[in-house]
Amino acid sequence: MKKKHILPLATLLLITFSALMITSCRSKNSTNNQSKIVFPIDKYESEPTPTNFVGARLLASNKGFKIPESATLDTRNNYIYVSNINGEPDVKDSSGYITRVMLSGEIIDTLPIANLNAPKGMTIAGQTLYIADIDRIVVYNIESQSVTKIYQPEGAEFLNDVASDADNNVYVSDTKAGCVFKISQQGDLQKLFADSLCAGANGICRADAKIAMAAADRIITIDPLNARRIVFAKLHFTPDGLKYHNDSTFIASDFLGNIFAVTQKECRLLVNAREGVNAADFEYLPQQNILIVPTFFNNSIDIYEIGL
Repeated sequence: MKKKHILPLATLLLITFSALMITSCRSKNSTNNQSKIVFPIDKYESEPTPTNFVGARLLASNKGFKIPESATLDTRNNYIYVSNINGEPDVKDSSGYITRVMLSGEIIDTLPIANLNAPKGMTIAGQTLYIADIDRIVVYNIESQSVTKIYQPEGAEFLNDVASDADNNVYVSDTKAGCVFKISQQGDLQKLFADSLCAGANGICRADAKIAMAAADRIITIDPLNARRIVFAKLHFTPDGLKYHNDSTFIASDFLGNIFAVTQKECRLLVNAREGVNAADFEYLPQQNILIVPTFFNNSIDIYEIGL
């Protein structure tokens, strides 16, 4: 374990305020003030030891999807929303769509959202569904069943996953740009992090009072109050999806189809990859110990019971 590197308070304040830059972002559908903010970093690096397969039970595997990438739980209505790329992951072909799915994995219907390209990560804040769609963020009101806004962040290249915090602020990872975008509860768009620590930014999730993100070979926690980042753990694999279990444990997938329980001491294999079955941005139902896993090219939603 490495020691924390702590900067003097005056230096922290100088770095924080001197790094603030204001830019503007205009799009066909919305006009947003977008700023880039760089914050100081505390590094706490731990390399968990891989352990043997502990097993998970496959409860169901439901077909009928077209390159499913992300699954998101609607807790108010007890539905799962699944993003379907239905084409190339980085091509603007208007062929993507979102399906509404029962908790058991069966498809109910398709949301009335036109011109989605390659939708990936999603989150729900209040009655609003936020969808990452290559270089834009589509905002869909669940109650009115309509798109209310589209953000097009300046510099966005490959928006990947989306999470919201307790105050309904929304965070979006960009894998190619290596940064995080934030939409405040007031609707203001900001570019937060764009440095080596966020290289390969991918899965992102709420972690109690914090936000956590998988990037390259690490899991990072972000404090929404001061945006301070801490490296929770370095990994022996490249994480894709990420979910929070408790203060000491995250669940992370790799694109090969493996799913791990990660602490700062060990990395337990929960789901062993099956040939041709990937594991993208999954959903986790902690009370039931259930994983809902989009399998990408296998065109299914797999449901696992795990033991944590």
